[in-house]
Amino acid sequence: MAEEPVPGPMGAESRRVTFPDGSSGIILLKAGLSQDEADLIAAQVWAELPDQTTPED
Repeated sequence: MAEEPVPGPMGAESRRVTFPDGSSGIILLKAGLSQDEADLIAAQVWAELPDQTTPED
């Protein structure tokens, strides 16, 4: 993947972000947002994910 944002359809671009657990991923967001804004959006999405742990019986 390119290190620079990749322009996409309709004013969107893909961006590599770092999640709160230190992992990284790629998200699609509005073109022109700063890297700090992209990482903040990734953190907000991360916080809204359901807990991935399984309950012990």
